[in-house]
Amino acid sequence: MILLVSVMLLFPGSACAAQRLHGVVLAVTPKTGEVVVRHDAFGSMPAMTMPFRIVPRERAAQLQAGATIDADVDTSTEPWTLSHVASTSGQTLTQSGSPFRRVQPLRVGDVVPDTAFLDQHGTPFRFSHLRGQNVVLAFIYTRCQDARMCPLISAKFRQIQELAGKRPLHLVEVTLDPAYDRPDVLARYGTTFGADAKRWSIVVGDAEPTLDFAAQFGVTAFPDPNIGIIHAEDTVLIDRDGRVRTMITDTAWLPPEILAQVDAQNGLASNPIQRLNLWLSSQATALCGNSVAGFSGLTDLAVVLVIFGSLAYVVYRVVRKIFAEG
Repeated sequence: MILLVSVMLLFPGSACAAQRLHGVVLAVTPKTGEVVVRHDAFGSMPAMTMPFRIVPRERAAQLQAGATIDADVDTSTEPWTLSHVASTSGQTLTQSGSPFRRVQPLRVGDVVPDTAFLDQHGTPFRFSHLRGQNVVLAFIYTRCQDARMCPLISAKFRQIQELAGKRPLHLVEVTLDPAYDRPDVLARYGTTFGADAKRWSIVVGDAEPTLDFAAQFGVTAFPDPNIGIIHAEDTVLIDRDGRVRTMITDTAWLPPEILAQVDAQNGLASNPIQRLNLWLSSQATALCGNSVAGFSGLTDLAVVLVIFGSLAYVVYRVVRKIFAEG
């Protein structure tokens, strides 16, 4: 892992070499060239269902749901892209339609949509109610069984809640399973993680507005019969004016790093090492996706530099000895 990250940071063009994928197409959007594929394990990625973009885009129009494909995966793009796609007809799928939603993506500086939600106690909730406070936003669902995903985010939210002190900071988790995660379910989930409703809202809305809201942050949710709801693990920092300030697309961040970033965006003294660590982690994931989501930023980079320094010293001594003997 450390050597992979070091190569990524030093030689990004060669670090994310294509890997071969085998899977079944679940949905196709020919106009955008996007597909949803339930794939087998490849590289460091476990078997799961996730969206990809086909290159060239015209190739997507030739695919149908149920087709079995083999393709090269490029993890240096967002979303990941598939090329050299070979397909064969496969089983007929009962699911139809596309999970991709036609929304305008949000960017840094945009105001967060004021979608109507209910919190874990059934109280109406809107993001406009939080003006004047910093907000940390994430997307979860309560039935998630993968300890590396939703439960991990909620556990980190609990640590943020404990470390936040008197900061004007509010935590928000939006469920991606609005049919099941009604307020009573969210209340039990919040109790499990020690959520203080005064500082931590777990919210649900009507299905279509909720999923449209998530999609504007690049979070597309769709069901997989073997896993549950597949979705990106994005975390978003929102400033006191209700504008997006930072988007984090991995789960490797640490609570002190988030608090340091919040302090910095408020013009307060903050830990520059924590902020650098957060930036390094996000850059590593941006280069090669979640296959390096375990990269811990500055610590791993320091180890990488030590390893390369040691190797360089060994090579220097060997070369020097060869020339001396010559």
